[in-house]
Order: sequence, then C-alpha cells, then structure tokens
Amino acid sequence: MEHRMDVMIHNYKGIHARIAAMIVFRANQINNQYGVYMFIQKKNGKQKIPITSMVALASLGIKSGDEVTLLCQGDRGEEALRQMAQYLSGQIEINKANIDEVDTIIENTTLTSEKIFESLSNGLVVVDENNNITTFNRAAEIITGLKRENVIGKKAQEVLEDSKLHVVLHTGQEVKGARQKIGKTTIITNRTPVIVDDKIVGAVAIFQDISEIDRLSSELESVKELKERFHNILEHAHDAISMVDDQGIITYVNPAFEEMWQIQRQDILGKKIYDAFPQDVAIEVLRSGQKKLGARIQKEDGTKIISNASPIFINGIMKGVVATSKEVTELQKMMEKLEAAEAKVKYFQEELCRKDKFDEAFQNIIGKSGSLGEALTIALKAAKTSSTVLIRGESGTGKELLARAIHQASEKKNKPFIRVNCAAIPESLLESELFGHEKGAFTGAIRRKLGKFELANHGTIFLDEIGEISRDMQVKLLRVLQEREFERVGGLETIKCNVRVVAATNRNLEQAMQQGSFREDLYYRLNVIPITLPPLRDRKGDIPLLAEHFIEKISRKENMAVKGISKNVLNLLEAYHWPGNIRELENIIERALALGEGELLDEEALPGYLRAEHVTKAVELVNLVDGEIMTMEAYEKQIIQKALQKYKSFNRAGKALGLAHRTIALKARKYNLME
Repeated sequence: MEHRMDVMIHNYKGIHARIAAMIVFRANQINNQYGVYMFIQKKNGKQKIPITSMVALASLGIKSGDEVTLLCQGDRGEEALRQMAQYLSGQIEINKANIDEVDTIIENTTLTSEKIFESLSNGLVVVDENNNITTFNRAAEIITGLKRENVIGKKAQEVLEDSKLHVVLHTGQEVKGARQKIGKTTIITNRTPVIVDDKIVGAVAIFQDISEIDRLSSELESVKELKERFHNILEHAHDAISMVDDQGIITYVNPAFEEMWQIQRQDILGKKIYDAFPQDVAIEVLRSGQKKLGARIQKEDGTKIISNASPIFINGIMKGVVATSKEVTELQKMMEKLEAAEAKVKYFQEELCRKDKFDEAFQNIIGKSGSLGEALTIALKAAKTSSTVLIRGESGTGKELLARAIHQASEKKNKPFIRVNCAAIPESLLESELFGHEKGAFTGAIRRKLGKFELANHGTIFLDEIGEISRDMQVKLLRVLQEREFERVGGLETIKCNVRVVAATNRNLEQAMQQGSFREDLYYRLNVIPITLPPLRDRKGDIPLLAEHFIEKISRKENMAVKGISKNVLNLLEAYHWPGNIRELENIIERALALGEGELLDEEALPGYLRAEHVTKAVELVNLVDGEIMTMEAYEKQIIQKALQKYKSFNRAGKALGLAHRTIALKARKYNLME
C-alpha cells in the first residue's frame, strides 16, 4: 500500500545544497529505522525522486512556501512519512553532532558530479557573475587548444574567440544550438545562465565538437552553485547519462537518457540497474571496478548504442558508476567515412614529399652493366603481369626504385603505390599497419584506421625488408597472398583486396628457411618472379654515369656551378668497395658538392676514409719487408707520415684521414713525427 503526505517547506532559503544534504542524512535514518524507501515530489508535479538523492533533491528547486508530497510503501510507511514531514516542515538547522556525516554526503555528491563531468564528451566553461572563468574542463582544452591554467580567472571574452557568455549574463536568456568556429573546429554550443534565488550568479557554456564526438571530460569546483550548474549541464547534454550507486540502484538519468530509451525517469529511479537494464555496461563496471569504453548494445528496434562507463572511487572505495551513451547516428557514419578519406589524404601527402626524390628514377634507372641489364629486362616483363615479384639485393642498391619502376610500367600505374618498411614498424603494430583496425580494437585505437593493403587496393603494395617479419605475421600475410582477403584488427568483416605485391629483402631467405625463421610456403608465394640487383662493387663501370647523374641532379637542386668530376676522384670512387652501394655514392657526391670548391670535384672534397682506403692499398703494395707484411702500427706510422708531409698540419691531415686533429697529434708524438 502506498502512503502519501503533503508538507509545506518553511525553511527560509528553501532546499539548497547543504539543506538537501541534511535532508538526505535524516531520510537515510528514517528509511533504515522503518524499513522503507521514501520518495519526494513537488505537489502536483510529475517528477518523483528518491529523497536520499542529494543531486536530484537539489535539482527540484524547492523554495520556501512550496508544497511537496512525500511517498513510500510498507506497513510502517505512514509513521515514517510523519517523522519526515515533521522534519521538513520546520526550520532545518545544522546539527553540529551530524555535521561530519552531512559534509560526507556533500563531498560524495561533489565527487560524483565531477566524475560525471569527466565522462562528458562536451566542452564545459563556467563563469561567475563578473564573467571570470572558474571552470574549464579537459574537453574544452582539447577543442580550444587552450590550457586551463592559462584561462582560469580571466574574462571569457579575452581568451575565448567569439565568446557570448557576457551577453547571457546581461540578458539572462538561454541560447541553444548556436554554431561557432574555434580555430579550424566547428562546434554547436548551448549557453545558459546560472540563477540562484532569482539572481544571475554565473553562466555555463556547453559545446560539442560536431566533427569529432568522442571526447570525455569536465570538472566543476563550486559546491554552493552545484545544483544549478549540474542541473543545466546534465539536462542539456547530448549524451545519455545515468548514475547508479554501489548497490546498483539508479540514482539519476538525464532527458537524453529518457529520450533514448523512451521512458520516464520516475519509472526507473530507485530501481536496480540489473532489473531495469540487464545489458547495461554499468553492471560490468560494478562487478569489475574497471572502466569500460566503447561497449556496444542493440535496442529492440535495432538501434545501436555505444556506451562508456567509469567507476566512481572516493577514498579508494567504489561508490557507484557513471555511464554515458550515444546512438550510432548517420553523422557518426559520415565521420567514419571522412576519417577514412583523411587517412588516405594524409598518406598520399606524405608520399608526395617522397615523390620528388624518385621523379627522375621513374623515367630510367642509371647504368649499363650486364648484371643490371638482366635485372631490368626481367622487371620490364614482370610489369606486364600481376604476378608477385621478389627483389633481392643489398641495402642501397635501389630496390624501392625498381619496385616503383615496375608499378609505373604496369597497368596499375594510375592506381596507388603504397610502401611499407616492415623492419621500421614495431612487431606489435605491424598487423594494424598492414590490415588496419577498428575503433576500440586496442588501447589508443580511438578511431577506425585503414591498413596499407586497403589503401593499396587495385594498385601495388611494396613490402620492403620482408625477411624481418615474425612467423606469426608471415601466416597472416600468406593468407592475403593466397585468399586475397583479410580482417581489420578487432573487426569481423572480411575485406577483399586486389593488390599486386612487390617484396624486397637483403636477407638470405633460403638460409632463413633452413633456420626456421622464414616459412617455406610464404617464400614460394613471394618468389614467383625473383629479381636480383647487383651491388655497386660488381658494376663499377656504372660509377661514372651514376656520379655524373647525381652531380647534375644535386647541382640543379642546390643551384651549384659544379659541372664535372676529376679523373683522380673517379679513380678513387672506382677503387672503393661501396658497402652502402648507390645510396652511399649519392651521399658522398652530395657531401663533396657541399664542401668542394671550383667547377670540378676533386679528391679534397671526398671523405677521409675513402681516400685513406686508397692510400692504404697503395702502401700495402710497396711496403713489404723481405716479402712479409709489416705490423699495423708500421702501416699506421707510414700513412700518418705521408699525410703530414702532404698537408703540413694536424688539422688538415686529420680531415684527410677522417680523424680528429688531436688524435693525429698524439699519434705523431707516438711515432716521433713531430719535426
């Protein structure tokens, strides 16, 4: 049987935050004493709330002279209501004996509120009656690019572009749905005055980034104005917000929650979340004590809902859970498509920066040696097919250059060419890089990302350093090569792809197979058309052509007047063993152009180690004693002696030999070469 009782509030300031806390304290005592659970509502009002919820009670805005109705069920309900009515009808005074318990209720409510604001994805700015900013949450920092420590205490119009909070303070009128630009971000903002006892004491701005709705944060500091600010923020939030206590009892839901679930809050407040919403994400958080992000549930009408829930800890004890939910709208779907397009644009912008370096290489690859000619002949034939190509060769031999040339000569030349350096990507991220991931697939995955295979669809993907991937990744790559399909990390959808694969490595894959580090089945899938690029030391006849090409290319780029290369320099270049191959040659030419003088490159501009190697070889041919090789120190002494005789100073001799002048001085002293 339901018991009801009407009461007039005589407390001269009505029910404000501290009075609400005292009422909650007394109501808890009566509930426990009589074994009932009491509710309160304004007389003839529709909103019934638990009288033990300070936030909901304060949000009713009950003033002195208002009539309220108390309700409860139970055999002893009438007696309980009588005691509660007697307490409410008088002047509610602070009892010093109970002040600690009352302060605890206020503290718990404040911390709960702050957690709720931290869960919001909306930016929040609160100003006082003088338009000084008192609260500036983390979402506001992200959207505006401003730090809260730089704006707290300052006038809103001084730090926020196109702020209209001072207008709200002046007119007392609420503004909803205003579009505004903050930098490059478009927002929709609601601005609401904060009114206490018919006086404007501040204003609240809640703004939502309509180009990216997934940020959660906020914080409020004022306890006295908590009920008005808290009420306005929650009532106008776009996210559906709910709170439960540590027993799973629903203590608050906002209008967006009512609209999402087509219910009235009075029908569920005070009920257990397990009964009202058995699939709610808050249940899992209550059990685990861990926050849950990106949980998805589906309503009976098929509408999908994404929820985030966080536990509320006070002094290390979980006091409840706050959850925010949002329907997956068409706007979000469009945003996902936009994000996918942005990912492609970003990648191609990065590749454009690299493209300049390879423009000339697309036209031809420099060299006339027989071994290079054989490789180019095979590459040209391979370009006419869609077969997988495996390019072998040492580092710096031009494997990527050849891969691009194959792509440019193929029917896919107007489609994407996507490069991936498998050795440069951490193993833990390689799968996501190649195949993409869904939003929430792992920590930090805040949005869907397309993988390189998806970006390369209908084009060519170049997998450099293929010999460095793990056996686990080899299995997944093998499936793509065999089945032409894959799933994104964290996704269920199977994605078909039509991609031409060109792989490259400087490893001995046959030896790797014997050692068990490379799968045999993947090897044969990749090794359909093998092409081996010779090292530069095996095609030294191409060095003059390459050198002239690099001189012309770099001189034109840097606006230099160098026109050629001396015979001595060519001899030194052809005598060098080139461990870094063509890449090393280009770097040496660029260095020589930067440091040299005159229209011809001479040996003075070459690195010391390259000249020293040539000198060492020459010395080795003429410095045998009785047919025997001398000690290393003897050779070192002769080399330093010749360098000092030629360059006349420690500094210049050191530069020629690639050593510090102090090192040359020490060694000259050691070998008695100081005269």
